[in-house]
Amino acid sequence: MSFSQTDSLLMINICVFVEQFGYGFGFTAYMLYLIYYSEGEHKTAHYAICTGFMALGMMIPGMFAGWLQEKLGYNNFFIWVMICSVVPIIAVSLLKINPEYGRKKTE
Repeated sequence: MSFSQTDSLLMINICVFVEQFGYGFGFTAYMLYLIYYSEGEHKTAHYAICTGFMALGMMIPGMFAGWLQEKLGYNNFFIWVMICSVVPIIAVSLLKINPEYGRKKTE
């Protein structure tokens, strides 16, 4: 949308829906990973600390996003965000999660 500057309300709604769906899906996956990572003796404390880091990870880039968008412009800012999104994709591909986690153990 940063390149086309569309006036179509339908297209805008579809793009916002896809963006919000992707955000919600990724956020849920991250929260489930935090639950997985928090296993142990002090799981509530570990989960709380990880959630704090998650909030910090959203707040700090948000503080600079407006300034950066003004410097780069909408189109270049969009390209910058797409380039930055490669790093989390690589990080997620390197995660090692036990495939048996969360399954009920049969006796």
